[in-house]
Amino acid sequence: LKDLGGDSKMVPGAKLRQRMVQLGAEREFDVPAYVRDSDLPFSRLVERVDTVTIVRPPGSDILVGLHGASMPKWHPQSVSTRGELRSDLYRAFTRIAPEPYVYLPHSDKFVTADLSEGESIKVMRVSLDSLIADRRAFVETLQPDEQPPFLAALHHSANPLTQFRNVAIERSRINQWVSVQAEQLRSRIIQWAADNKITPRDAWFRRSRGVTSPHRALYRLVPYLTADEIRDLRIPFRAIEAFLADSTTSE
Repeated sequence: LKDLGGDSKMVPGAKLRQRMVQLGAEREFDVPAYVRDSDLPFSRLVERVDTVTIVRPPGSDILVGLHGASMPKWHPQSVSTRGELRSDLYRAFTRIAPEPYVYLPHSDKFVTADLSEGESIKVMRVSLDSLIADRRAFVETLQPDEQPPFLAALHHSANPLTQFRNVAIERSRINQWVSVQAEQLRSRIIQWAADNKITPRDAWFRRSRGVTSPHRALYRLVPYLTADEIRDLRIPFRAIEAFLADSTTSE
């Protein structure tokens, strides 16, 4: 966390996990496998560290920091860069990950290769250079006198993507960039699908809505439960009878 500045300001959980994966690889320790075998989500494992504080902002990634770390400043004019893309799809085409992303056609999911099961189709690897190139293409559409701070952020800063976003917010160009990025990604995804003879699904390009069904809510809750907690759940015998009846009928 200190490497990421988490002793002074809280950082996104995904950023911490990525750093831990990198450090683990340097020490020949498989962090993703450890998390998977623990039967706990990454956030629950981090919570067990006494010196760490976790905040769960609604609708976004957890924030992690050492005790005393401050919350980052939120900009009200900043909008989601995910646009209309489904979250797993957005991650697959924008995240620099230790493991490449793949598409699982049988379940219509985009996951990292280490989590794939059965048939999978590779997604083009994302690199820092490719992400910078996308942003530079956007900058080149701006007036010449607007471009210098954006170009400086991309080519002369330690964290080019973060600094670019900060400049876009300061210059009131963030919404314009989000719109352009959404079109860039949509075109790239459609081309990738065509190259792999995949028919793009409507669900890829629609933002997921809040969970309204208690059944779906329970399904989404399961990853946050331990194996023991799942075993402790009370399931009415009526539900078991109905489940067995449906299973018998389907056979």
